[in-house]
Amino acid sequence: MRDFDEPSRMAGPGVVSDGPAGAATVLVIDPAGEAVHNEIPATWRPLTSDVRIVWLRVPAAPGWKSTVDELLSRHRDDTRTVLDVVASGPIAADVIELVAAHPNLVRSVLLVDPEVPVEATFAQVIHHTNDVEAPLPLGHPDVVQAVVAALGSHPTT
Repeated sequence: MRDFDEPSRMAGPGVVSDGPAGAATVLVIDPAGEAVHNEIPATWRPLTSDVRIVWLRVPAAPGWKSTVDELLSRHRDDTRTVLDVVASGPIAADVIELVAAHPNLVRSVLLVDPEVPVEATFAQVIHHTNDVEAPLPLGHPDVVQAVVAALGSHPTT
């Protein structure tokens, strides 16, 4: 299991984003705390021409659950919002619980190496690592490919 408590991961911004305002949004809730340099990981940047990426760095945002809940609550009545959530490993259960409280807002929860069984109908495992170093970092190219494939399977809204 990776150590997500390194001091360097706690430094930097809690949230970074890129992409067109008003576009479909992918909220990445990252327990590893990538994106320490105030921009999303390079592997995700090509997606920002069509999709807004909001990257929440859990180690740098100790109140991340309330931040996510506030974000979801803010868009509760906005029928134009298309939101997908990506998370991994040790926070998968918390993310599913948060999204379940906003059932009509989030189109899907895409999980990488969740540490819990996934039974929610709105959630799917998009990558599972057979490695002791799980979870795979969310900035990894395989994760980006899996997200693109999963999003491509959703009908356009």
